[in-house]
Amino acid sequence: MTMEQQLVKCTMEQQLVKCTVEQQLVKWMIKRQLAKWFGPQGSRRSAACFVGTMCLVMMLGGRLTPTSTFAEVFYCDPEKGSLQGDGSAEKPWGTLEEVIAAGYVQFCDREGRPHRADAPVKPGDTILLRSGWHGVIRIPRGFNREPITIAAAEGHLPQVGWVEIGEGSRWVLRGLMVSPSLAPQPLSRVPHHLVMLGERGGPDTSELVVEDCFIFTERDSSAWSAADWIQKARSGIWLGRHGRAHIARNNYILNVRFGISLCAPECVCEGNVVANFSADGIRATRDGLIVRHNVIKNIFVGARDGDDNHDDGIQVFLFNVGRGTVRDIVLEENIILAREKSDLPFPTGLQGIGCFDGPLVNFVVRGNVVWVNHWHGISLYDAQSCLVENNVCFVQDSSRVRPWIMLGQKQKQARGNTVRNNWAHNFNFKADPEVVAEGNHPVDEATFRKRLKEALEKIEARFGKIHPTANLSRLELAGP
Repeated sequence: MTMEQQLVKCTMEQQLVKCTVEQQLVKWMIKRQLAKWFGPQGSRRSAACFVGTMCLVMMLGGRLTPTSTFAEVFYCDPEKGSLQGDGSAEKPWGTLEEVIAAGYVQFCDREGRPHRADAPVKPGDTILLRSGWHGVIRIPRGFNREPITIAAAEGHLPQVGWVEIGEGSRWVLRGLMVSPSLAPQPLSRVPHHLVMLGERGGPDTSELVVEDCFIFTERDSSAWSAADWIQKARSGIWLGRHGRAHIARNNYILNVRFGISLCAPECVCEGNVVANFSADGIRATRDGLIVRHNVIKNIFVGARDGDDNHDDGIQVFLFNVGRGTVRDIVLEENIILAREKSDLPFPTGLQGIGCFDGPLVNFVVRGNVVWVNHWHGISLYDAQSCLVENNVCFVQDSSRVRPWIMLGQKQKQARGNTVRNNWAHNFNFKADPEVVAEGNHPVDEATFRKRLKEALEKIEARFGKIHPTANLSRLELAGP
């Protein structure tokens, strides 16, 4: 099945999710026809079967839901397209920036009313981008009842300078190369974060997705100075701050200041690579976050280079406040490596998982593999009812520091935590008089390398060994 067929099939199946009792027969018969159309013999796309399905819908009640429509797929081609085209594969539009500026995309308000009802791209539709420069993506507002997907066409690598969706819901960005360095001419404005989703919205700004994208300040940072790492480097993804339930999945973020900032509750950050950064890899600052299966590697510049940021692989604190209660965060099966290669310039210390400003309530910190040149391997301060299990913190013997797993406190509120089956150079749970600590062991290099290999294999099994857009491996080495 081609990518276009998969998109159509997926969209049609989404229309069948919610049906009234009277429409159950319609639902069953359409699924049966879809199976015939897209099944093993479906690559020939039987037109008769499709027409029969549509006739069946019309005879047995028409629409499945009051708002259901079958989605369309449109194309943008910077080299061969034109706004005079119809957006089809044969007559594509030009750049995506031109398409948005021309009003070809419906932007709906919170009640689902479009600002231009005659715009061809509607909620539920997909825009496939072909290779070339597409400008910048700026969507001030757009609330979709069904997702609008902006994705790379199969075999293509579309380029954009930066992305901003101010407020809205159900937008999907997939397979894009995002960097101002790709622009044919210098951009008039480059925001601090190259992908910023939901920063201006309210609680109804939700379900904004960025996945499979390659996001970078510049591809090659080998000539950067220490000042460049601090001032020139842009940051990767910002999921902010008044919305909820956004997703950053399987993105490769390269040569940045901060990697991913999770500033809205209930977000998922999974399968990403943050490589070559100068501040924090991932920041988790709101309740109900899931951070799992990410690879965070290669920290640059520190205090002696003029950078006063205390660098963390993953840092947790309460957004816009610093100290305060953060709840229900899962940090699971991430890999954090301070340095993938020993000869990288501007060496500095990297804290592993640093959660210093609680209280931290009902956290799960599980299965992470951490190689850092700092005392703080995994540290939770003022933790309450948290589970820390099956993690590994390690550093090579030549280092004078020995990363620990620690329950600390600033407010004397640590209590009721469980720490079990971890491996580290040191453990310190004195802050919690109620701690349940069992099965924790001194770490050795063999254990670390075994767990690193297992963690990487699990990530690669789900997300691939080579990133689909960056064409880069998640780790160049089996270990540091």
